[in-house]
Formats: sequence, structure tokens, C-alpha cells
Amino acid sequence: MKKLYIEKPVYKISNPVNWPPPPIGFKFNVDGSARGKPGLTGIRGILWDMEGKVHCLFSFLVGSKDSNMTKILAIQKACQLCALNTVLLGSNITIVSDSKVVVSWVNNNDGVGSLKHVDIIYDFRCLRNMMRGLSIEYNSRATNSLAENLAKMGSNMEGDIVVWGD
Repeated sequence: MKKLYIEKPVYKISNPVNWPPPPIGFKFNVDGSARGKPGLTGIRGILWDMEGKVHCLFSFLVGSKDSNMTKILAIQKACQLCALNTVLLGSNITIVSDSKVVVSWVNNNDGVGSLKHVDIIYDFRCLRNMMRGLSIEYNSRATNSLAENLAKMGSNMEGDIVVWGD
């Protein structure tokens, strides 16, 4: 599968009513979606700051996965992208997902789900522990609607995309 990495200027988005900006630092809204059960799944995310400037967008096809796994993979990808960006390493970053169960698993509050999730959640926890200022939060679907819509579009795309702003 072809991977496409694009550098573009920072975009500015209008602030949707149900999409509050982060109080400090950055917010990475993420989601995963499937096209059918089983079906192709995609993950997407959008990183933005207090002023509504978009700093990163990503979209990846992740094969045929269950819904919990796609949400775990979306959180993991956001964390990986933040870890690779030296500007973000010392920043406060909140990764937001609309899955209360998955957020509980990755925050080590309630097990790790089924055995098929163990390895990826363990890897994610190790990565998260290396990054200061990173937190994972649950927000309802209404407040994560942009990432949800992006994820649905991602499951219909071909190829992987990462777009970084300045």
C-alpha cells in the first residue's frame, strides 16, 4: 500500500459548538471506523491547538479489524506521530477518543480487553509513559464528531496520508 506524506501550511478551522479547544497545548481528536462487519477499517485524527489551528491530519487503512481495535490503533497512531515531532515532545497533548472502554484500557484503569488487544495496548502504554504531558480522554461522540467523520472517510480511501502543518 502506498504511503503519502504531505507538508502543507497550518489550516485554521472554525470552532464547532460541540468541539471545545484544548485549554492549553494541543488536542488530537481520533477515531476509527469500519465499512461492514467484517470490513475495511480506517483510522483518522486531527491535531489542533487552542486557537483552532490544525497542525496534523492523518488517515490510515488498517485492514479488517474490530471496532475496539481500530480505536486503539487511532490512539496509538496519534501518540506515535506526537513522539516523532520534536516540537510536540515537551507539549501538553490530549488525545481524545469517543470510546469509553478503549480509553479505560489504554489508561490502565480496566484491564486490556481481549487477548488480541494485549500486545498493542502494552506497546502503547510504554510509548505513552515516555512522553510527558500526554493524556488520553474520553469524550462523547458529539464532541468528537469531526474525527468520527474523518475516520469514516478514511475507511473509503486508498493509501495512507499524514499531513503536517508548519
